[in-house]
Amino acid sequence: MGNSKNTSQVSNKEAYNTRDSNYFALHRIPVIVQGREIGKIFAETKEDNLVIIAGENIKEHEYLIPKSKISNHDDKKVYLNLLDNFLKEFEV
Repeated sequence: MGNSKNTSQVSNKEAYNTRDSNYFALHRIPVIVQGREIGKIFAETKEDNLVIIAGENIKEHEYLIPKSKISNHDDKKVYLNLLDNFLKEFEV
């Protein structure tokens, strides 16, 4: 039984990894850098970049960050392998 539980977890993870390429944008997933939310994902480009916008009603910041900077993610948050002080390099 323990083995089928493991298989189920792997299957769920594999299914998530083969998700629609716009999953993050469709669900407006928050992006975390060094423990702080920097905005939500609004689009995913064909060039494998994330368009992240900070600010709910007024756009405060917009970032174009390569997906290669993702260090970890789940269905509720995306974590970037990026230092806070390097965010300006990706600001649009």
